Amino acid sequence: MRNPLIKRLPRELKGDIGKYLVIFLFMTMLISLVSGFLVADNSVYDAYEKGFEKYNVEYADFVTADEMSDETIKELENDNKVRIYDQRYYKLKESKRNATIRVYGERKEVNKLCIMSGRLAKADDEITLDRVFAKNNDYKVGDNIKIGDKDYKITGFVAMPDYSCLFEDNADMMFDSVNFGVASMTDSGLKKLKKSKLNYCYAMRYNKKPKSDKEQKNMSDDFLKSLAKKAAVTSYIPRCENKAINFTGDDMGGDKAMFILFDYIVIAILAFVFAITTSNTIIKEAGVIGTLRASGYTRGEIVRHYMINPVTVTLISAIIGNVVGYTVMVKYMASMYYNSYSLPTYNTLWNAEAFIDTTVIPVILMFIINYFVLASKLRISPLKFLRRELSKRTRRKAVRLNTKIPFMHRFRLRVVFQNISNYITLLAGILFASVIVIFSLMFGPLIDDYSKLVGKSIIADYQYVLKAPAETKVSGAEKYCVESLKTLPGKYMEDEITIYGISDNSKYVKADIPDGKVYVSNGYMDKFGIEKGDKIELKDPYSNKKYKFEVAGSYKYDAVISVFMNRNTFIKKFDKDDDYYSGYFSNKKLKDIDDDYVAGIITVKDLRKVSTQMKVSMGDFMDLIKYFGVIMFILLMYLLSKQIIEKNSNSIALTKILGYSDMEIGGLYIITTFAVVVISLLLSIPIVNVIMRWMFSSYLYTQMTGYIPYIISDSCYVKMFVMGVISYLAVCVIQMIKIKKIPKSDALKNVE
Repeated sequence: MRNPLIKRLPRELKGDIGKYLVIFLFMTMLISLVSGFLVADNSVYDAYEKGFEKYNVEYADFVTADEMSDETIKELENDNKVRIYDQRYYKLKESKRNATIRVYGERKEVNKLCIMSGRLAKADDEITLDRVFAKNNDYKVGDNIKIGDKDYKITGFVAMPDYSCLFEDNADMMFDSVNFGVASMTDSGLKKLKKSKLNYCYAMRYNKKPKSDKEQKNMSDDFLKSLAKKAAVTSYIPRCENKAINFTGDDMGGDKAMFILFDYIVIAILAFVFAITTSNTIIKEAGVIGTLRASGYTRGEIVRHYMINPVTVTLISAIIGNVVGYTVMVKYMASMYYNSYSLPTYNTLWNAEAFIDTTVIPVILMFIINYFVLASKLRISPLKFLRRELSKRTRRKAVRLNTKIPFMHRFRLRVVFQNISNYITLLAGILFASVIVIFSLMFGPLIDDYSKLVGKSIIADYQYVLKAPAETKVSGAEKYCVESLKTLPGKYMEDEITIYGISDNSKYVKADIPDGKVYVSNGYMDKFGIEKGDKIELKDPYSNKKYKFEVAGSYKYDAVISVFMNRNTFIKKFDKDDDYYSGYFSNKKLKDIDDDYVAGIITVKDLRKVSTQMKVSMGDFMDLIKYFGVIMFILLMYLLSKQIIEKNSNSIALTKILGYSDMEIGGLYIITTFAVVVISLLLSIPIVNVIMRWMFSSYLYTQMTGYIPYIISDSCYVKMFVMGVISYLAVCVIQMIKIKKIPKSDALKNVE
């Protein structure tokens, strides 16, 4: 015989359609968001990974001071079993915003181009641009662009596999797809450019593919030793250390873990909301449940009955969410990657892991959480259900409130005590939503504040980095030494550390650094938890030689993670000649140094790349997270305030009989919940601060290279508070309508 309880399911669904519809829509939105991201992440990452072979990506990139002869190249190829390709480029300036462009030739054999739109350049006055750079600078196919002193017609946009992430320098802490780009033109057009802007760059590939990263690193080290004997190498970057190639793949892996964790936490909160609202339904239907239990229905059958709708709604939400994720959201999520990275075209792939994370696990979480909450609630005897004695503990007397407290205030306190579980859940939900909202709001002001800090702590207006020694007569110019080392692998990602050797009595770095010891930048101390007296160990990225330094203090320099030592210590540590120097600090341009001697000029604009790029890369994503947090505010406030109104419907009906108006009743229940919402929002502020600081130090800093300080503007907390209050005010309108619909006859129902 068919279980008659099944007939109750449609009635229960219809009777509580508001709750189920809201949770269904929110869960569908969440799952489509997470599913779309995971599918996009997997599909785009697959295109990125396959691109290494498809586009014949280099295993190393190196620049020499002079052009290598064909004979030298042949010897290197035979001795090391490699192929070397000429990848010379010209470093030029684009006129629109004075951005730096590296212009390459046709690239037919190595690092081949992926045409994203338009076509490749065919004439000497035509050029193809990197798609991301073009987008960020509002260039379109068919436009003209002035590079150097010549005008070119843009014939298409491409993705270069060795520049999937637009790092101008491998030592940069952040890529910059606004002020740096790459381009391709015909080989004949390339030869017409100014030779003073030419860089002799070469790409290398092994004849036999390395079996592992370790083998690749060893082969790279051997090749570098051989290369150094044949040519004057000014730059050498193996693929395994090339940020322009690897940063994209590393970043996609980190985002995935964050989205999955986000999905699980939200689903768990929704499961608790479902469990609490179902518990309230059990209280309302206590007499029916007691009758069913007395008639022979087991506790397990009743638990399963009340779990069917929540689990079914979750399953349907998961299915529809995945459909939306695969068809709509995957394009939106992929576009966030393509807004930041210069990636080849992708094909949407089926992702079994995404199905498990967005369908199987949410259903299991909903099942487990609801089962334990409901099983605990239904553990009392049938007789107690019939008597409506639903507490497993002996009923205690109500908390005695001082009669001097005004009646209305006492009534509101009773509402709080009677609905304490709902309010605790509301507090937890508001706390989680606050974390989401603050996380989305903080980055705009944080990036602006960080940009200001960089400007204030800059060492000099100009940092000249030289290819070879060059003297200047400009007053105020001060010689300095510089090297780049790396942190050791471990808890944190390997970070590029700039080592400065500072002249005695420096006018630019005002720090009394003891001989044999170092100062580290404040960002180094903050990110890695370094303190005065600690010893740090760094390694040479090319020789694996390790260096140990004792920290004597910190120096405020927010732009780059750095180590400062006096020049004498630097020369001894790195075995340099007594007159060695790498460049100049200066507050004036050094016009008397020939461009051929200048490897680079670092200005405040260059140091602010991280803030410029983060705004471009993260803007859309942060807006999405912010709106999600606000929706979560509204959802939780609606569901839990709705439960409070329904749970007290008899009391509300009775107060109507006693002559209270709907507005007065709203003042008792809605204002009480409003007070709890305000208190919850205020309590969330210090807790969110602790959580966000922990997220920065324990998670974000371990997943990123470089440093960005932890700063939350007070305006972010104000905005979060206002969003929470406005969200509840929107809910109040709906709850007032619900109060008006409660008939006075409800006071005569379920009278004990």
